[in-house]
Amino acid sequence: MTQVGSTEYKALLNQMQGVFGQLSSSGAIKGSSYLNSVWGAAGNVEGLVSDNPNQKSSAIQGLINNVLSLVEKLGNQEASRARKEVKEGEKAAQELTEEQKKALSELNQSLEEIGSDIENKSGVVSAANGTLDASQQELEEKQEEINKIIEQIQEKQEALKSTTDPAMQKALLGEIQGLSGQIAGIVSEIEAIQANVQAAAESVEQAVVEIETAKGNAVEVQENGELKISELVQQGAEKVANTTQTQVTGVENGIVAKALEAQATTTSILPGIGTAASAKLSQAAVDQEMASSVRTTGALGNLRTLMQGIGGLNENINLLNTFKNSIGGALETFNGCVGDYNTKIEPVITSIGSFLGDGGVAASTAELDAAVQADLQNIDSKLSSEEPDTEESSDETEATGEEPVQEDGNLSGLLTPDVEFNPFEIA
Repeated sequence: MTQVGSTEYKALLNQMQGVFGQLSSSGAIKGSSYLNSVWGAAGNVEGLVSDNPNQKSSAIQGLINNVLSLVEKLGNQEASRARKEVKEGEKAAQELTEEQKKALSELNQSLEEIGSDIENKSGVVSAANGTLDASQQELEEKQEEINKIIEQIQEKQEALKSTTDPAMQKALLGEIQGLSGQIAGIVSEIEAIQANVQAAAESVEQAVVEIETAKGNAVEVQENGELKISELVQQGAEKVANTTQTQVTGVENGIVAKALEAQATTTSILPGIGTAASAKLSQAAVDQEMASSVRTTGALGNLRTLMQGIGGLNENINLLNTFKNSIGGALETFNGCVGDYNTKIEPVITSIGSFLGDGGVAASTAELDAAVQADLQNIDSKLSSEEPDTEESSDETEATGEEPVQEDGNLSGLLTPDVEFNPFEIA
């Protein structure tokens, strides 16, 4: 049997078959049984192209009889039907191409949106990690500042231990109060750091929650993208089959046209009825020849358009693969940022606790402030109740060494020197 259509049509059809093969191997075609009709219809014109002359003649005569029967009923309208058929095929081919481009555009937009969303979430976690790094460094600097102040306070405490002079005691206690106030200012700064760390932690928690939505969207886009490609492949195959059938019909029209023209020539020489019959056959031949030209030319043009749409699906597949890899890479980056965050957050929280928790510098400062306040009140109370010679008596007592001496050498009788206020290290 002889293949139908022009050499270009057959070559393009072979290319199309190769494209379907690529799509099938990529997994875009979930089932390719429906493709068989495409290549079956395209391969042959049953009966018309048979190598058996008798069978071929019989088939052509059958077509001629059918054509003449239609001419009797409808007139010579085959060319008109051919134009309508080709026009419908053209519209279908263009729609497929537009659908392919639309699906490609939507997939690309989804890639950008989801990729940007995940990238933004990674940025949130990365920024939180930056906050943690900066906070840890600040806490270490605050530790140094506070320890320098604590050294000065300890010096004042030592000085207090060796004096019973109320004026000197009040002066030293005032200096300790000032130094304690500096520590309180630093503690306030640490509380601000704590608030920043808390905000960073909340932003990461929110990002981790939202990334699950992004993951779900990515899966949905992939599944929908694969489904759309599969649908377009199937639609494309059906449209190729329809276009090929148009091409086959066009070949039939051409064969019938030649046969009708030959019969018209033969009939024209018959006595009596030859001229009228010949004219009828000639008109039918012209209609068939025009239909043949419309169909074969139109089918070729429509197949070219379908080739663009179906061939373009490889772009969709490539972009879908890019989508999978790109989103996968973005999620891996996000997970890496979260891993860094989990490593950094605990040490920072522990460090803050060293300042603000029980036993931390904030608690020690509160204890010191209470002692200073109590000592100042006691000194003022003693000064207001003592006789004029109290100071002299006190001096004599101090001079004779009759004032009780504490085990730690605290001669002042004050609480402040005994407050344990040591330098500390971040845990």
